[in-house]
Amino acid sequence: MPEAEPFFIKTSSEDFKSTIVIIDAYGTIRSYNHPLPEKLSRYECITSTNWLGSNYFNILASFPGTCPHSMNNIISHLKEVLNNDMAGYVCEVRILRDNSYVWLRLEASLYETSLQSDFKGLIVTHIDITHLKHLEHHLQDASSQIRTLRGMLPICAVCKRIRDEEDEWNTVESFVEKHTHAEFTHDICPECIRKLYPQYARILDRP
Repeated sequence: MPEAEPFFIKTSSEDFKSTIVIIDAYGTIRSYNHPLPEKLSRYECITSTNWLGSNYFNILASFPGTCPHSMNNIISHLKEVLNNDMAGYVCEVRILRDNSYVWLRLEASLYETSLQSDFKGLIVTHIDITHLKHLEHHLQDASSQIRTLRGMLPICAVCKRIRDEEDEWNTVESFVEKHTHAEFTHDICPECIRKLYPQYARILDRP
């Protein structure tokens, strides 16, 4: 196995919110942008002092809270990209940290450089998508709270109760509350006030 020698990633990559690592055909880390150690060491898989020359596949396998089978599958796909069996690879990794999960999106593609003509490796980008996952979860949760009434509703022509799917007759209020997230507050309309409380009807006619 060749000794790890650092390549140089352009300074502009230091401004990326994502982290970047370049590995050789053996999985050895040959270069990375500066945010990488600080960000990935938060996941307690490796310290920030021993990235260069470390085996990237071993680091992936040590991510806490990840499924070993899933991680082995990810590593296998990365090796397929290295062997030119795949044009590129994208996946999402869930990492346990402080009793909650952090999500990373990994994007890998073949990397060759004019600095070393015989070098062939991978460039892997890590993007923290935890915030997007939380938004996705909230949207799914909100979507599950939306219910609509569709189709023909059998309603009694006399008492106006509605028959539900269990052949039970419900008041309009209870049926709507059961099948939607609407809640009722009771009031009385002017027409009913005139009919039931005629002594107060004149109040309605005041300008």
